[in-house]
Amino acid sequence: MEYTLFRELYAFLHNREVPSSDEERRKVKRMATNFTLRDNRLYYTGPSKEYMRMVVMSDEEKKSVLMECHINPTNGKHFGLRGTRNRVIAGYYWQTINHCVSEWLRCCPLCRLKIPEKTLPPPSQPTKIKEPWEAIAMYVIGPFSETLEGNQYVLTLIDLFTKFVVAEPLKSKIVAEVSPVLTSKLYTFGFVRKIITDQGNEFVRQLNDIIFNELNIEQVVSSECQPKANAQDERIKRALRKYINQNQGYWDINLAAVVYNLNTTKQPSFRHSPYFLFFQRHPRRPVMINACPLDDNFEVAVPGEDTDTRDKEMTFLNEQALNDTEEAQDTQGTSFGTQKQNQAAAVKMPESRKRKRLSSCSSPRMLIESPGR
Repeated sequence: MEYTLFRELYAFLHNREVPSSDEERRKVKRMATNFTLRDNRLYYTGPSKEYMRMVVMSDEEKKSVLMECHINPTNGKHFGLRGTRNRVIAGYYWQTINHCVSEWLRCCPLCRLKIPEKTLPPPSQPTKIKEPWEAIAMYVIGPFSETLEGNQYVLTLIDLFTKFVVAEPLKSKIVAEVSPVLTSKLYTFGFVRKIITDQGNEFVRQLNDIIFNELNIEQVVSSECQPKANAQDERIKRALRKYINQNQGYWDINLAAVVYNLNTTKQPSFRHSPYFLFFQRHPRRPVMINACPLDDNFEVAVPGEDTDTRDKEMTFLNEQALNDTEEAQDTQGTSFGTQKQNQAAAVKMPESRKRKRLSSCSSPRMLIESPGR
């Protein structure tokens, strides 16, 4: 069909012959302004008459042009896609140049040997955490106002399964100060299989050199664009920041009490507190410690007694916590998407509607209250 149109254009420009149908006749007359004849050949000039590109009239001519423009005559090397296409467009014309050049390079035996095969990595399968202290997230929060002890940062470890929090004040966030504190917590609570951190690559490399290579702990850098995985961690960090900002100058003194309150408060997404899920026993709050004091006459049970029953209870509790975690993550992912949609809609909302909407909303409440409230 392409060659038929070019032959009709050639006949019209050469001796004013026109097609029989009215539609084809109008089309040829309209396109003829972009073409001209020279030495008995049809050339494409364009609407502004700035080109002089020979029109290819057959498959044999097209093959000859592609071969001529694809191979460098000086050294015999083959041009790439862009180089071949530019050489063709510079001197020749037909309507499917881009497609023909791509197909020519794809079928060229020499070029096929040079093109590397694109291999996609296999889809990563998420690792399911099934027990406490198997994987933790590590954050260095700060800087905050400097305390009397010189502390400005908080090293925060969050158990990904139970959301149990461990926090320790730091004077700086350099690796030399973070590593001994982290090592101490690992020796206190036990070693983990994976540590996730949002610190930079250089921080991770230095920390690996000092600690992780010796302890055989794999580290994975978390991504802040995964709200489904980090929404609960962000709430914990917000609660710590709020307490620290309200107690500037001496926040490190009561940091342990604040963390204990976080761990003993039942989370919205769980049926139990992080403390109970982590230690498999209910916590004792300060107001309850002396409520039922022990007499001088008491007996300590043997820890190994009734082990089977405790194992069954712990297994059931872990399965229940795992189901609660998955449900909470799905809910958080959905709410995060809804929040983003509401934010996008708020941008387009008129100012009067924004004020009306804000006035009808209740004041935000903290998910976890700090001590003393």
